[in-house]
Amino acid sequence: MVKMRYRLIKQVDLSVLLSWVLLFFTSLLFTFNAQAARLAIIIDDVGYRVSEENKILQMPVAVSIAILPNSPSGRKMAEKAYQQGREILIHLPMAPLGKQLLEKNTLHPAMSREEIARIIQDAIQKVPHAVGMNNHMGSAMTSNLSGMEKVMQALSRYHLYFLDSVTIGNTQVTKAAMGTPVPVIRRNVFLDNTQTEAETRHQLNRAISLARKRGSAVAIGHPYPTTIRALQQALATLPSDIELVTPSLLLDHQIARKCIKPYESKPAPTTQLEYLKMIKKALSNSVIINALNRYMQKLLGNHPTKKAPDKPEIKHATENKVINKTETRPETDQAGAQKAKDACANF
Repeated sequence: MVKMRYRLIKQVDLSVLLSWVLLFFTSLLFTFNAQAARLAIIIDDVGYRVSEENKILQMPVAVSIAILPNSPSGRKMAEKAYQQGREILIHLPMAPLGKQLLEKNTLHPAMSREEIARIIQDAIQKVPHAVGMNNHMGSAMTSNLSGMEKVMQALSRYHLYFLDSVTIGNTQVTKAAMGTPVPVIRRNVFLDNTQTEAETRHQLNRAISLARKRGSAVAIGHPYPTTIRALQQALATLPSDIELVTPSLLLDHQIARKCIKPYESKPAPTTQLEYLKMIKKALSNSVIINALNRYMQKLLGNHPTKKAPDKPEIKHATENKVINKTETRPETDQAGAQKAKDACANF
C-alpha cells in the first residue's frame, strides 16, 4: 500500500513538472513571436550638404549613410561617421534612363570591365571604412544584366555587400550577383520622393508596417530638411516593437534564413502527450531538456540507458552551390563557394 502511494506521488510530481515545462516553453514561443521587427534606414547623397548631414550624424547610430565618392565633403563625413560606429556605404553613381545631371565617373553599361573595376576601386579609396555599396540613380545600369555582371565581378575582390536601391522594377542586380560572393539586399521604401514632412512620416509608417509583416524592411531617404525634421521626430518615438538596425545586420539574417532548412508543416498534435513528444523532439539537443530528462528518470527511480555518442553533424552546401556563368572566373567562383560554406557553417 505504501509502495503504491509512493508511485502515485511520483506520478503526480511528474505531471506537475511536465505542466510547468509546457507552460515554460509555451511562454518562450510567445516571446519569440513577439520579437521586434527590424528596420534599416539609409540616407543617400551624403557629401554635399554638411549642415544637414551633421544633423543626420546626431540621429541614432543605426541610421546609416551612403556617400557619393566624388563629393567635396564625402571623406570628412565618412571619418566622422566611422568614429561614431555608424555604417557607411558607397553611393556609386550609375547611368539613369533620363537626362539628369551626372556625377563624375558615372557607370554606364557599355563601359569595359576594366573601366568599371577602376572606377569602383577609386570610389573605395575615396570613401574610407565603407562596408557596402548602393546605386545612385542607375535605372539604365541596374536594368542591364551585362553591365551589372561587370560591377559584381569587380566587387568580388572586396568585402562589400550591395544594396539595390531599386530605382527601376526591371532591376538585374540580384541575378547579376549569382555565382559571386557579393551579398545583395533590396530597398523597400523611399522616404522622400515627395519632399514634405507629412509624406516622409507616411512612408516611414509604410516601412514600419512592412517590417512588422515581413520581419524586416529597408528604407532610403536623403538629406533634405523636411526628411531630417520628420526623422528627428519619428525616431524619438519609434514603436517598441521596431528595432532600428544597420543594413549589414539584415544581411546576416538573410544568410541565416538561406542556411537553415525550411520548416515543413506537420499535422497538429491532438493530445497533450503528442504535444509533449513534439516539444521533446524539437528540443532534443537542449541542455535544459536533457537536464530535466535526467531529473525525471531519477524521480521515477529509473536509470537512463547509455547513449552512443552523437555522430558529428555533416553539413551539405548544395543549396549554396555556385552557379558558373558564361565568363568563368575560377578564383572568384571558388572563393564565392567557400564564402557561402563558411557563412552557413555557423547555422
